[in-house]
Amino acid sequence: MKRREFIKSSVLALGGTALMTTGCGKNKTIKAQGQVIKRKYKDITVPLLGFGLMRLPMNGNKIDMVELEKMTEYAFAHGANYFDTAYMYVDGNSETAIGKVLKRYDRNSFILADKSPIYKMNSQSDVRKIFDEQRKKCQVDYFDFYMCHNINVNTFEQYRNVKMVEELNKLKEEGLIKYFGFSFHGTPEILKEVVKDYNWDFAQLQVNYLDWDVVKAHEQYNIVQAEGIPVTVMEPLRGGGLVNLSEKAMAKLKGNYPNATPAEFGLRWAASQNNVVTVLSGMSNLKQMKENIAVFENFTPMSEEEIKVADEMAKIIQSQGEINCTACKYCTEVCPKGINIPAIFSLYNQYKVTNSAFHLKVYYETLSESEKANNCIKCGLCNKNCPQNLPIPDLLAQVQKEYEKAKASA
Repeated sequence: MKRREFIKSSVLALGGTALMTTGCGKNKTIKAQGQVIKRKYKDITVPLLGFGLMRLPMNGNKIDMVELEKMTEYAFAHGANYFDTAYMYVDGNSETAIGKVLKRYDRNSFILADKSPIYKMNSQSDVRKIFDEQRKKCQVDYFDFYMCHNINVNTFEQYRNVKMVEELNKLKEEGLIKYFGFSFHGTPEILKEVVKDYNWDFAQLQVNYLDWDVVKAHEQYNIVQAEGIPVTVMEPLRGGGLVNLSEKAMAKLKGNYPNATPAEFGLRWAASQNNVVTVLSGMSNLKQMKENIAVFENFTPMSEEEIKVADEMAKIIQSQGEINCTACKYCTEVCPKGINIPAIFSLYNQYKVTNSAFHLKVYYETLSESEKANNCIKCGLCNKNCPQNLPIPDLLAQVQKEYEKAKASA
């Protein structure tokens, strides 16, 4: 079956019915509005847009629960009832936050995905122990989708050593997990081993039009597809990098599609791949959610012409020297010096777009002294934790050098 035929046959347009929530012993009705497109997955239907809970709305250093509740209610009203969290998201507070919000809703009205954190595991017994902790934090009896989190060259053997797959399979047999998969940030060579290890229900891959070639996402996607494993997409906008396009990349987009936004274009590209169950977007406020849901209420797969433009935009972005960082913060979890690596790379990427040494100096100096690149001791722990396999110490030195030049010229 051709790609576009597959997508058309798997898309369901659902709408009309109201969603019931429960809380404090009372029923609450949320009036259904325009519904996002849904796709059939096994014995359920899944919204093509999922709410990624890594970048939640913040009020200072705390999650903005009022905004999160508004976003969740809006998501329910539009049929976007897939929520994806993880043990370490938002400094370990994501699971608790979404648990407090979702407890108001009937358990059958939403799909909740979570992940098993390998860095917390020392033995097989830890797998179930952490799993039970996560259920308690999320205030649910079971998870719909559950994953071995962040399999890569550094974690693969550890997963095997603690027999994580075996233990999680027991939990699935007990009905505590409905669908069992893995999220992946490794090499194609490792992925080939992973897909043979178990009869996975799904795989969560980093899929966007820039990383399709940059981090061999296309090759990884083909490996999974060849095994018949459905895909949930993470980082469709590459941590926001494909929203804040360079002037040249934006000109390419607007020159061909004047009414398209960078976010809409990136989300549609990811959702247009066949074998995709849902596309996760790490939305941080209600405005972003409304804009993204609007894309999926009227979703149409990309044409071959649009895909060609995306390829050309990717080449433009790559040629402008951006650092391929998605701001996952896995590096900061292990940095002994507390360097704010994602922020530094983000500042540098924006500098490469604007070519403004003044802005690099000003924004870099908003970081505390302990967060800056010159504190790097080149221990290499960040490299081992980086899903993108970036040479982080070398890149930090590169940014520091550019900052010193910008400071001298000020």
